Parts: sequence; C-alpha cells; structure tokens
Amino acid sequence: MMRMVVEFNGQHYEVDHRPVELAQPLDFYGAQPQAFGLGRASARAVEGGSFVGDVRRGGSVNCEAVELIAHGHGTHTECAGHITGERMAVGSLAPEALIPATLLRVKTCALEECPEHTAGISAPGDRVISAAALQAALVRAAAPGEFVRAILIATAGPGAAIPLRDYSGTNPAYFTAEAIAWLLARGCEHLLVDLPSIDREDDGGTTPAHHAYFGVDPQGGLDQAGRRRTITEMIAVPDDLEEGAYFLSLRFARFLLDAAPSRPVLYRALACERSY
Repeated sequence: MMRMVVEFNGQHYEVDHRPVELAQPLDFYGAQPQAFGLGRASARAVEGGSFVGDVRRGGSVNCEAVELIAHGHGTHTECAGHITGERMAVGSLAPEALIPATLLRVKTCALEECPEHTAGISAPGDRVISAAALQAALVRAAAPGEFVRAILIATAGPGAAIPLRDYSGTNPAYFTAEAIAWLLARGCEHLLVDLPSIDREDDGGTTPAHHAYFGVDPQGGLDQAGRRRTITEMIAVPDDLEEGAYFLSLRFARFLLDAAPSRPVLYRALACERSY
C-alpha cells in the first residue's frame, strides 16, 4: 500500500491515498448538470467523406465532436478573466500538486433573516451563504489555520445543491458581500462550491461577488493576488465526507479561455509524526 507523508508549515501530515472525486460526471447522452438556460452539452460522431467516427456505424474508431459551455455544463474552474476586459486564461494557471484545503458544510439562510447584505439585485427570500455561517462551519471543522488556502463549501438546508440538477430559473443560493470578505480575509486563493455560481442567478449583470473575490475595481483594474485566484463551481461533495483538513489536487483542461472543465480531487490530511 502506498503511504505518502507531506511536510507543511513545520507539521507532517499523512495523505490518505484514497481519492475523493468532486467533479460531476458529464454524460453527453444522459442526465447532466446544467445552469443558466444554456441547454445540454452535446457530442456527435465526426463525419467526413467515407469516414464516420463511430465503430457502431462501421467506423474504424470512435471520434466525437463535443459542444459544451464550461460555465453551465458541470464542474468547471474559472479565473479572473471571467469578468475582465483583459483576456486571461485559466489554462495559464498551474496550482501546486497538493493545496492545503478545508471542507465546510454550510447551511443557507434567507437574506431577510441575515444581518448581511449583497451588492447586487436581491430579494428578501433569496437563500444566501453568510459570513456567520462560514465562521461557524470553520470552527466545527477544526482544521489547522494554514489549511484555508483552498476552501470547499458544501451547502445544506433549503436551496442546497443537488448533483446533476438543472438549476436554470431556480435562483440558487449565493454569497453575501460579507461572506466574500470573510474568505479573502483568511487568504483563500481557491474557492470551490457545489452551486452554479457565487453570485445570484439574475444579478443584473453586475456579478458583485466575482468582482470582490477576484479584486476587480470599478475601473476594471485587477490586483496581483486576484490573478492567482480561482473559483470552481458545481462540485459534488459526497454526503458522508466530513468537514476538516484535506489536500486538494485541482486540475483542469489547459484551455486558453476564462474557464475550463475541471476535476478536483480531495485527500484527507491526517497529522502524524515524521517517519523517515
């Protein structure tokens, strides 16, 4: 059996060799996650002359052309280029092999019951993720303070995420301004959520949470820290996965676009004594 021990910030951690997949499967011919009314992702056999890319139809190989929109068709990672005039590519980023991460289970609340606010369009009954809920979850998780470089959020309660759901027109939960400020104050560089967006589905085109998280000012300027940050949306967190400290492997297609399909994988981090 493989045993891997990582030294991080002066402490040794044994990395559980059993990976936990967080990416939702994207079945081009069956049920698939969707959002924003973008329709289905699709795949079709390539055809040209006498060639057909489908062995079932007599072709020599299977070869398919795929059409998908990263932001609306399953688990994807995006960079600041999602909201900037400057063309920035998520495929130009290369997160380290294992990122210290904390998994939080956060219960949503109605905006009207929350003393926090949003900077965009909102309604009293909207479900939101608040800074207070994040703080309560972090205390419960009891992860070492250094494990907030990546924060993964699994929603609970009304408005919680449902894998393989079509979120179009459902107004899923989103983040308050205070929640984004809380993440930034703790040094979060990689935010992963099980919702289709950290902003309201219909936010009037302002995407305030994205702008705050990536550090984009009203004139479109972007700070250096924002250039390194990522947001991964529409992850699927297993129900039995405990809150706490993990190591995250965050990998995505090297598309020179603002977003790309991604495959985040978690490994439990267990404090241990040096063994070599």
